[in-house]
Amino acid sequence: MSFAQTLNSLMENRGITAYKMGKDTKISDRLIGYWKSGDKLPNAENLIIIAKYFGTSIDYLLTGFEHINETNIRLTADEEKLLFLYNKLPLDSKSRILERAETLVELAAERAAQEAEKATKEKKKTAEKSEPIIVAPAADEESDQDEAFYIDLCDLPASAGTGVYLSEGYTEPLQIKRTAIAERANYAVRVSGNSMETKFYDGDIVLVETCPYVEVGEIGIFIVNDEGFIKKRGEDRLISLNPQCDDVIIHEYDTVYCRGRVLGKAEFVE
Repeated sequence: MSFAQTLNSLMENRGITAYKMGKDTKISDRLIGYWKSGDKLPNAENLIIIAKYFGTSIDYLLTGFEHINETNIRLTADEEKLLFLYNKLPLDSKSRILERAETLVELAAERAAQEAEKATKEKKKTAEKSEPIIVAPAADEESDQDEAFYIDLCDLPASAGTGVYLSEGYTEPLQIKRTAIAERANYAVRVSGNSMETKFYDGDIVLVETCPYVEVGEIGIFIVNDEGFIKKRGEDRLISLNPQCDDVIIHEYDTVYCRGRVLGKAEFVE
């Protein structure tokens, strides 16, 4: 990457104009324009000023690579923007960001382990089906076995109202009907409250797919300041489907975690 490309990328990602950069660094915005177009290169003195201004190295300015422990690591535009925003945060907020990042990594690892375990079970099931059957069960018994499915049910509910603490440490096995949704789910939660009517009602058991993030408009299980909710994700709030119930507004210093995507209601074997 050329110096002009690197400079343009840094300025664009951080929303900095040539006029602003010139005002901040006391360098002529006309000269900055020459650098951006690739018509000229800065001298050593100006390179030092630019590197300090953007908080990067001269290596990065000239090559587009950071030299770290003798290994060139190329930062993407997203990584660069994240680093820039992180460096602007106060120390306590940086700690919270690191905690959330660690949680996301743990959830991703947990999800990968669950997917691997599920794939192993499917492989074993396929192998078992290919083996000869010595004694076939009765028709009714075989039907019940095919339909039976066990999933972990959280001990405490996710609130569709004012919020309750959602514990992931205590679960009990729940027998439900085997469906495509049930096989995707990682655990189940009982709904408490009426704010998600008419889609989910008080006492319904919903199936949840573990994931650290859901899109705006999707329904998920969220923990806000240690209280569990089943809500639809909005831009700045968790939305209640029942118009008579309040949304949960997310404030700047609230601690918010996503514990999964709600796939639908559990069905039971009759």
